[in-house]
Amino acid sequence: MTINHFNYLKMKKFENLKIRTLIFIASVFVITSCNNKKETVNQPAVTKLPLVRIQPVVKTRLVSYLDVTGTVQANIFSDIKSPADGIIEKLYVRENQFAEKDRLVAVINPNERVSLIANNQLQIQNLEKKLKTPGISAEEYNSLTAELENAKNNLDYARKMYQTIPVICPMNGMVTHRWLDEGSQVSAKEKIITVSDMNSLVIKAEVNEKFFSSIKQGKKIPVLLDAFPNDTLTGIISLVYPEISADTRTVKFDIKLTNSTKKLLPGMMAQLHIPVDVHEQTIAVPSDAVLTNPANEKFVFIVNKDSVAFRRIVTPGISSKTQTEIIKGLKENEKVVVMGQEMLKDSIKVKIAGTPKSNSK
Repeated sequence: MTINHFNYLKMKKFENLKIRTLIFIASVFVITSCNNKKETVNQPAVTKLPLVRIQPVVKTRLVSYLDVTGTVQANIFSDIKSPADGIIEKLYVRENQFAEKDRLVAVINPNERVSLIANNQLQIQNLEKKLKTPGISAEEYNSLTAELENAKNNLDYARKMYQTIPVICPMNGMVTHRWLDEGSQVSAKEKIITVSDMNSLVIKAEVNEKFFSSIKQGKKIPVLLDAFPNDTLTGIISLVYPEISADTRTVKFDIKLTNSTKKLLPGMMAQLHIPVDVHEQTIAVPSDAVLTNPANEKFVFIVNKDSVAFRRIVTPGISSKTQTEIIKGLKENEKVVVMGQEMLKDSIKVKIAGTPKSNSK
């Protein structure tokens, strides 16, 4: 055997040993991976329980409120109107000024007077222009002069006989609105100014006729003025109008503020919080706890002693801003979910917020 042949056999044996070693290592890796996967499959998955907050069902006093928007207005006011078609020649008052009874507040120049005076003035201007025409004869000049004199007399007569019309204030009060300005064209019976008695200011509002029984004269209600959003005032229903509007099916009423030092102005907006229904010792839950299913049924989640949440169909009643009455479906002392209920399903195990952690593994 030659030396080259011996070396060839030695290298061949080394390569075979190397291949067997690699196959062994690969087999061990595959077996180990299969065992790990088997252990992973057999190991139970850890499920994270949804966290909820619960509250016991109790009986309470529940008041249902109706929110209504009202407007501050004067009960005693006067819309002063023009007595004729014409032009407002003078206007002596404007907003936020006091107007006295029987005093002059405006002067109207009637259209007939304006038209007659304008025609006479135009005639005078034309005659004066003709008199300045070059080469006019003496006879024509005398004739135009006589016509001019007659036109001037007609103008004086029109100014004296067709007088402007005074507008007199019918009451004492504050000018709360000036509808037109001096020099404006005005129609007969068109409003010029509004005068209001500031001592007669009330809040005027209206509600649907189905709430008529809740609007009673003498009833006190909380009032929030938009001009004073940080102050809740007290008002009393001073007048309920004895008529239901056939167009809007509403009943109107007035509210007088009691012991208020706030300065009121006509047109201010007011928010009225009117109690319309009171239920004593009734079952109520937070309104957020009540959900709605696709069938438009109302339901809540109840948690039993084993921390399992169950869906419960309920029948709601009246509501306040935060609470909803439950007429049917709940009993006193049951535990209702008030936080985390949106992600729950029926018969699901839950983690109750505030429950101490267990030390057992």
